[in-house]
This record gives sequence, C-alpha cells and structure tokens, in this order.
Amino acid sequence: MPSHAKKLLVLVLSAALITGFGVYEHIRSNKPSDVLATEIAVAVTARPVPLLESDPTQRTVGNATYVAGWALTADSVNFGGFSGLVVRPDGRLVAVSDRGDWFGAHFDPTAAMPLTAAKMRPFSDDAQGKSKAALDSESVITEGDGFLVSFEGQHRLVHVAADGTVMPSPYTALMDFTGVANNSGLEAITFADGKLLGFPERGVDELGRLRGWLVGHDASETIYFKPPRNYSPTDAATLKNGDVLILLRRYSLFDGVSAKLVRIPAAEIRAGATLVGGEVMHLEPPQTVDNMEGLDVIERPGQTPLVVMISDDNFRKSQRTLLLVFALESP
Repeated sequence: MPSHAKKLLVLVLSAALITGFGVYEHIRSNKPSDVLATEIAVAVTARPVPLLESDPTQRTVGNATYVAGWALTADSVNFGGFSGLVVRPDGRLVAVSDRGDWFGAHFDPTAAMPLTAAKMRPFSDDAQGKSKAALDSESVITEGDGFLVSFEGQHRLVHVAADGTVMPSPYTALMDFTGVANNSGLEAITFADGKLLGFPERGVDELGRLRGWLVGHDASETIYFKPPRNYSPTDAATLKNGDVLILLRRYSLFDGVSAKLVRIPAAEIRAGATLVGGEVMHLEPPQTVDNMEGLDVIERPGQTPLVVMISDDNFRKSQRTLLLVFALESP
C-alpha cells in the first residue's frame, strides 16, 4: 500500500474512534434492535479489578479514593452497552443500554457479590423490532418515583413511571436540537437547583464550548460547558450540596481510552454561563478504565459521597463492562 494511502487510512480510523465509535454506531443504527421481549433473570459475574494491575495497593486518583471495581459479564447476549446509570437510595442499581434494555439489580459495593437479584427487561412494551436509532438511550436520572431518559438519534426525553409506563417528557418541546448531530445527542443530563441541565456529546464552537440547556417548567435557556480538549461529556450527576459532576471520555487510536471527572460548583450554574469546573480525577491506562458512560452518586450520612461509574462496552469482545466505585474527597 502506498505511504499516502496508509496515512489516509490511519486518519480515517482515528476520526471514527475519536468520535466515540461513530462509524460502528452509524452502521448498526440502521438495523432492528435485538431487544428483549420480556423480563428475564440474569446471572451476573463480577470479577474484582484493582485500580492499577501492577500495584493493587494503589487507591488514590486525583481527589478521590478507589473503593472497589468489577468487570461484569452475564449469561445474556443483551447484557452490556450501558450508557446511563442510577443507584436508588434503597440500593437498587438501574442501568439502561443503547439497545433499549433495562438492567436492574441490588447493589452492595461492600459485598463479595456486589450485584444480586439481577433482571433485564425491554425499555417499553413496543420496543421489540424497533431500530437502534429509536432506542439509543444515553442518560437516565431519577424523576419522582420514575426516571427521565434522554435519547440521541431521535433526540428526545421521556419519562418512565415506576410501573414502566413510558410517556413523552414536556422538556423535549422546550429544547432546540438544531445543529445537534444524530450521534451527538443529549448525552449528559441531571437536575440542578430544580432545573434540567443537559449537554450534547460533541459540537464545540470556536471558543471550545458545547452549547447546553438549562430547562425549567416553561422555558429553556442556553448554558455552555467548556470540556478539556479532546474530551466529551458522557453523563452527569448532582451532589446533595448542588455541585454537579460531569463524566468525560476521550478515545484515540494512538492513546486508547481515558476518562475525567470534573466538578462544577452550584453557584456557577446559571443561564448564559460558561462552565469549566475543577478536575476531580483522571483515569488512563495502565489504570483500569474503559468507555465510561454512566455516572451516579451515593450520598452517605457523615461520610464522603460515593461516585459510581459504568462503562459502555459497545457489545464488543475487545471492551469490558466496568463498574467502578470511588469515594469523593472534599474539594
């Protein structure tokens, strides 16, 4: 192969990987989803993983302490692809996949078997046979007794009631998705001081900012986030004091995958602001990390909050579903 052709091939592959497996996602988005038809029990295997394989005693990363982590597998071809994560106060962990399946289990980060009573079910009663583009969920947060879920491809938010009933969310009508690419949708959402805060995955302007949304009950206002260079937000969560954590991912053909967590002070979250925040942690090889996409926080009375992350393995054998837990130290 001529040298110029090799260079062109490397550039093409790099572009695909840097955009979060964009080419792969686009190809399979046109195929019907292999979603579940009914709820099933799944047997989950959780293999403990250290923060650093070469030194299992290493536990400090940035402004956080590594508590525990596991590489997850299960006896279901539908297991994986998790882009959103919620941990309920009662210990129930809920994740949603980008194929349109729910995963739920009781979660105890101190137990030898952290996930028990695990089940999977379709996103909705009519999910069977729908394309991935219609079920490509990216983030899930608690809303009342149910959940608020964001989708890309067909950009929208839906409310899912406690009984599984899916209803359109009024937030969608208040948000302008003009200019947001199909594979760069509403990747990170959380509630901040009673308003919905959301950011797309990609699309920075000439100042390096992502245009986001700060949505109340009857209006949406513009807010910006300036991510670290070559990083994209993949999820967000709000601490009890109002500060917001944003999870970010970078994927490079040459450098592999890495992740960052930044903290935005509550006082800075207002319409028109450009949010930057301070870095809480940075994960990169040889540390344990993959395509980290789901984030939630467990508040503990009298103790530092726990940050829980899950990775999206894109249903690839070369990737893993990692569930990582960190104790967040004071800023």
